Amino acid sequence: MKETVLTGVFWDAGFYLALSALVIPVLRFFKIPVSLGYLLAGIALGPYAVGSLTGSFPALNILSLDNTENVKILAELGIVLLLFVIGLEISPRRLWQMRGMVFGLGGLQVIITAIVIGGIAFLWGNAGQVALLLGLGLALSSTAIVTQWLHQQKLFGSDVGRSSFSILLLQDLAVIPILLLLTILSTTIEGDISTYIFLSVLKMVVTVVAIYVIGKIILRPLFVFTNKHGGAEVFMAISLLTIVVSASIASYAGLSMGLGAFIAGLLLADTEYRHEISSLVVPFKSMLLGIFFLSFGMSINLQFIAEKPFWLFASVLGLMSIKACIVFALCKLWKQTTSVSAETAILLSQAGEFGLLVVGGALTAGLMQESVGQFMLIVIGMTMMVTPVIAPFARKAGKFIEHRGHDGKDYHADNAKKVEGHIVIFGYGRIGNLISENLSREGFKSIGFDKNIERVNKARAKSCPVYYGDTTKQATLEAASLSTALAVVITLDEALATKNLVKLIRKFDAEIPIIARAHDQEIMKEFNALENLESVAENVILGDILSEKTLEYCRPYRKTNTVEPAKN
Repeated sequence: MKETVLTGVFWDAGFYLALSALVIPVLRFFKIPVSLGYLLAGIALGPYAVGSLTGSFPALNILSLDNTENVKILAELGIVLLLFVIGLEISPRRLWQMRGMVFGLGGLQVIITAIVIGGIAFLWGNAGQVALLLGLGLALSSTAIVTQWLHQQKLFGSDVGRSSFSILLLQDLAVIPILLLLTILSTTIEGDISTYIFLSVLKMVVTVVAIYVIGKIILRPLFVFTNKHGGAEVFMAISLLTIVVSASIASYAGLSMGLGAFIAGLLLADTEYRHEISSLVVPFKSMLLGIFFLSFGMSINLQFIAEKPFWLFASVLGLMSIKACIVFALCKLWKQTTSVSAETAILLSQAGEFGLLVVGGALTAGLMQESVGQFMLIVIGMTMMVTPVIAPFARKAGKFIEHRGHDGKDYHADNAKKVEGHIVIFGYGRIGNLISENLSREGFKSIGFDKNIERVNKARAKSCPVYYGDTTKQATLEAASLSTALAVVITLDEALATKNLVKLIRKFDAEIPIIARAHDQEIMKEFNALENLESVAENVILGDILSEKTLEYCRPYRKTNTVEPAKN
């Protein structure tokens, strides 16, 4: 019997590994999010698709996924590792630096979205606790899908990347109290509920503080010792042991294992071993998180889609529209441009993996009717599947909305005056504006182009020669009078947009000097490999400036090799 069970576990594990080895390269080749691929694989190979045909076609047994228990165990491990990595990436210092956008923008997004969606669910006839869980669960977006898209498009350093990441970060933090609430609601309470909630919160606080204090005392010396005297195997063992022990302590206290793993990540976020630990854990996390999506796909009953196509479509459209409108309004409130607000809103309009976790947990605990739970799981999955399709159009939608919001002043590139002996600046944000001022101070003429109409209007209010123009259009480059220009400066946020613009410029003039902004040295090397292109890495320049300022202070003390404290 034991041998049979063990054989089954190994067979399932082998099947998942083989699926990963086959599916992931194909998905990456077509630039499809891996999470979406696992989701579709779970639907296709699960008990409601291929699995339902095994009775008539026994040969399909080799392709079907029917052992949900083994999958759920691995999926839970994936969530635990995901929360550990989230904690590992959230340095308390970094969190404090971003507190305005994270807790302000992100906090309001979760609260307002939860109230609106929960209110709709309640008015639709759901019980109060079900409506509350639906509101909180559906308020969260997909960290896995959105961050992967931002990484692929190299948008993390852009305004869209910063606003999206801030909201996602708060959502990830909100998972912990939401899971705690789910635990409270799913537990049979004897006596006063307020007392139970108080004791539960107290237990959580005590557990968190205990893990944090013990971890602060033990972990750093332990990793220092392991790094000096242990090998790579010992280092990996200690890293995994940290996750397991923290998760187990939280579990024994009646809390989520993910909470313990999250705290363990926070403890190690500020250590010098963070990157090494991340490199060890992330591959496991990615694979097991993929299995989480696989398990979710297996739970989707395709019959629901066939029976209620209209309501599913209406729910998906309604959910994504509500979330997009709320995010857009909040981004505008935080003084983001119309383009950035619209793009961020579209990227975060889906429900995410933690929504699946909340709804699935409610179903398992019997808090939600099977029909409601299945319906919402499919809605969440469909919003996640739609996101990679609509994401490429998010930028275009933002520009369209921004252009429609033009205040009537016509500063279009078509109206640009013909000039000679000038410098063309593509991208008129803070850096482009500064370059223009410096050039003017030295007696040089410049002309700027930007796709953000709000920036153009602001610059025009200061009498700057800036025009609204899309750098992907030939007409904009014609308006720039490149044939008579001295040089071109590109300050765009995205590396891909810069590369495409360089190619277009070279069609007009193969010899004109081009100086481009790069976010880091890696992108700078990519730019410098292009013909007749010079680039400057922001982080290098900033480092040089800070170094020079430091040296200005320290040089007087060079002879003594000692630095006396500055006198007031």
